[in-house]
Amino acid sequence: MPKKKTNAGRAIATAKNTNLVELPERIAIGDHEVRPEQLYIIKDRRPRGQGPWSNEQFDKIAWRDAATGLDCILLRQASGVWGGFVAVERGHPLYGYREDAIPASAGLTPHRGIDYAEICSRYEPEAVRVCHARIGERGSLRNTPGAEDQTADDAWWFGFAADKPGDLVPSGSKPVLAREEGEVYRGIDYMYEETIALARQLRSIEAGSDLRAEPALAPPSPRLGKPGGR
Repeated sequence: MPKKKTNAGRAIATAKNTNLVELPERIAIGDHEVRPEQLYIIKDRRPRGQGPWSNEQFDKIAWRDAATGLDCILLRQASGVWGGFVAVERGHPLYGYREDAIPASAGLTPHRGIDYAEICSRYEPEAVRVCHARIGERGSLRNTPGAEDQTADDAWWFGFAADKPGDLVPSGSKPVLAREEGEVYRGIDYMYEETIALARQLRSIEAGSDLRAEPALAPPSPRLGKPGGR
């Protein structure tokens, strides 16, 4: 996505984190008030035609969950469905685990299970990157993050998408027929709840669950071409 050009100092500071005129302090998702750290409109991922997605204003929202302190992202996928992502740091019992290696005892159950587990996708465009909005110094946004900041972010992201059986995929060949056959579009409100539920599960594991698994020694190399954008 092209980055917003402006002469205002505050807008320049937020240009790395939004393609709006400026990053709002708060947005509403369902009954929740969220302080976004990234906010993007991604036109080429917005579903065409009218549907339950028509009132969704954004296509990427990154924030820090107040209850758990974990970083979260909602990112619309290329198919038009939402994906939810939560990051853990080194030292977490599940750090470095691929989605197909997560032990069942972990009990990670967001919208029928995890289907994404990757280190920060730092080489992808900002708008579709599954990575921290705060780069380098974790307490604040940096105006001009450098290469050392990008490579320093080694958080491990767990994610899931609303493209399972029974989910309505907007870019499917027959979305109207799919709705008639009972498939359900999982909107931003639903996916937000599932994402913060995943954050609670991950924090509970870190706090001392009886997870029966050996920690991963080191993360494998990121799989290029899968930047949270299935």
